[in-house]
Amino acid sequence: MTALRVKTGDPLELRGRELPRPIPIRPECTMRPRKFSGANAQSISRSNRSVIFRALHALGPISRVELSRESGLNPGTVTNIVDELLASGLVRETGSLPEAPPRRVGRRRILLEVAPDARYAIGVDLARNAVSAAVIDLSGRVIASYSEPVGELSSKGFIDKIAHGIMQVRQQLTPEQNARVVGAGIGAPGALSIRSGTFQPPPSYGNWGDIDLRQKIEEATGIATTIDNNGNTSALAELWFGGQERLANVVLLNLGTGVGAGLVLDGELYRGEHDLAAEIGHISIAMDGPRCACGNFGCLEMFVSVPRVLAAAHAAVQTGEPTMLRFAGTAATNGHLDQFLDAVRQGDSLASRVMADTARYLATGIVNIINMLDPEVVLIGRELAQAGDLLLDPVREEVKRRVLPVLRPSVRIEVTTVPHGPITGAAVLALEKFFNAPLEQP
Repeated sequence: MTALRVKTGDPLELRGRELPRPIPIRPECTMRPRKFSGANAQSISRSNRSVIFRALHALGPISRVELSRESGLNPGTVTNIVDELLASGLVRETGSLPEAPPRRVGRRRILLEVAPDARYAIGVDLARNAVSAAVIDLSGRVIASYSEPVGELSSKGFIDKIAHGIMQVRQQLTPEQNARVVGAGIGAPGALSIRSGTFQPPPSYGNWGDIDLRQKIEEATGIATTIDNNGNTSALAELWFGGQERLANVVLLNLGTGVGAGLVLDGELYRGEHDLAAEIGHISIAMDGPRCACGNFGCLEMFVSVPRVLAAAHAAVQTGEPTMLRFAGTAATNGHLDQFLDAVRQGDSLASRVMADTARYLATGIVNIINMLDPEVVLIGRELAQAGDLLLDPVREEVKRRVLPVLRPSVRIEVTTVPHGPITGAAVLALEKFFNAPLEQP
């Protein structure tokens, strides 16, 4: 179950905040559902328990009465499930609502919430230049982290780096915290299968062939592991811990060393038939543009990824035009991004022109996305998102000029809201499995 549907009527007022309907509950990361699937008493009980636990996580602090109203489950069922969750330490009581109005009979309503430190999950983000790992609690707070640059490696060296990162963050935990780790999730660029756990590294990683990444990491660490594209993990972070948790249609673009994306359609993370959906970095915006490593020409990634933006700035500097940019060496690298953005902020004409070109290219891709998918919001993440409104204001203006007229009033383009989103979302991969059966895992 991926969404909690509630009865229509006046919006509920819970502690001074209005809850829209329907209220999306976290999309699950499961195997493809079978066409014919029945339910027995055990599976119904597990499903109801998951619904209540997810609702507590999404809406807490919340009372039992409100849980019953929001879930559609009868009060007795809700009370039994809550009692189980309280006894397990996964849920805690946290204050109470004011007394009922004078002419109503009833006791004070105790508020409930998920205990943040009841469980932990490990997230690993495989960027094209680094391996980063972190441990988060159930509130999304990072409690341990580790990052290490990645140079040229063999496939074995790559696996060793990932396993090392996981063990490094575990060493930062107490024994009690380690006992509460429910699993690990890995977000990776390029083609992969979440069902088989197989990863096909992009060309920048090396000509390794397919890697059974999930199995090898589980063997090296002894930790149950899930893998997914790191564009999807970024989207999961926003759905779980960001400002988009109640939106049903979201497109997230990561502008870093490459261009990745995550799609949330009708409240669910959309992965496609071969787990390759949202390769938006490889939509062509210039049919005669430069050839991409994917084999296509004029891919969006060739114009708005950080290396390409800095390469355009470096090429402009070589013409001798006056500028404050001072790139050392023969080419700009990712380390020059801060210098480039600072030059744009200070009104450097060369840097500002490169940023304006980047905004037009990005807007071209976003117009295609909006006209095709009609999302509620397009989010921009990773390194280039540091530009903020320096990039987004001209993008918004260009998109509104070119998008379908009926969509212009509702176009929203924002930066992501979750710090370290790809790594936090990777940990969510492990949390999803736990939330599906919260009392069936240690």
